[in-house]
Amino acid sequence: MARSVVGCEADARDRISQLPVKILDHIMGLLPIREAARTAVLSKPSDDLGEYSCLYAINKVLLHHKGSIRKFVFLHSRVERLTVGSLSFHMPKWLLLVTRKGVEEIELHLRGEAYELPVCLFSCSTLTRLHLCSLSIEPLSSPCTLPNVTYLIFERVCFGIRSLPNCVVDAPKLKNLSFLHCEDVFHFNITARNLCTLRINGFYGSKLGIFLPANLDLNSISTLIIDTRILEYFLGRYTAKQFMLQLPSLNVEQLSLRFLCFQHDVAASAFACLLCKCPKLCHLEICFLWVGDRNKCIDATSKHLKKLRSVARTHKMLLSLKLSYFDGSWFQMHFIQEMLACLPAFENVVIDGNGLNKEPEAMEEISRFPRASAKATIVFQ
Repeated sequence: MARSVVGCEADARDRISQLPVKILDHIMGLLPIREAARTAVLSKPSDDLGEYSCLYAINKVLLHHKGSIRKFVFLHSRVERLTVGSLSFHMPKWLLLVTRKGVEEIELHLRGEAYELPVCLFSCSTLTRLHLCSLSIEPLSSPCTLPNVTYLIFERVCFGIRSLPNCVVDAPKLKNLSFLHCEDVFHFNITARNLCTLRINGFYGSKLGIFLPANLDLNSISTLIIDTRILEYFLGRYTAKQFMLQLPSLNVEQLSLRFLCFQHDVAASAFACLLCKCPKLCHLEICFLWVGDRNKCIDATSKHLKKLRSVARTHKMLLSLKLSYFDGSWFQMHFIQEMLACLPAFENVVIDGNGLNKEPEAMEEISRFPRASAKATIVFQ
């Protein structure tokens, strides 16, 4: 049975590979994308597999497909044999081709190498979603506009030094912007006047204290998702213009904080400052950081804790709180106690152990904590 299957595949490959090139290209132009890719792979002679068969297939499909291409995804991690040189040569051509065929979504996962991405990528009129992962972006040589992009995700991206400060990427319809474990974000000069959601997880910089692009306006943001370990950079940050910008009041209504460790004055101070900068906050979500010393807690007489209490009492729009990775440690219990005692408008608190063993004694103790809001209900998941 196995021999017959292999024989049939070999026969099919032979029949396809023996077709004239013009006929084969015409067939691939009429086929759906998936079938065209299979045909391109089968039509390649067997003595030239590996890197070249992959490049051959992609080139054939993109060159001869006559219809539109809605989505282009390239995962370099799954193409082991592609070299940096061959990818640097072919990728600009591929991007130029798909941007001319009405592409709406582009996702590139490379391997950390530096690529000079073509201008067509940052000026494509049909593009609505762009996800770039594991690459280095060289400076653009001229201003660009992404007129219809609504989602822009940079993941493990290193932004090269921008020698021309006026080379701005304008994204007038951008709603969701993410920087995930990126380096030197301040070099990426972008304007996004309708930005709704900003997500920042992890941060690496070659210059101490320099953080976000100077032209990135945060006034329109309603949802902020941020790693608490970089709050000090976010709250008072140097930008590419080399001067200190104190964070203005924000219009954030939903705030998500990752890796909160309520054991030190620095954490309490940063959290208090952020709450102070978000007077319209309605929903707060916190993912606790796991720590080895479960009993260590911030001093109850700390001036930073007193400031946090004072700020929390002014938040009359904060209705809900969700806590993730709850393990019953003392610093987590202390944080919950402070929030319940100070926030006057709470309606519901959701505490999620994320599969960890429930702590019945901790749950019972939390249920007895004094509450500033008579409407506050506590749900354990």
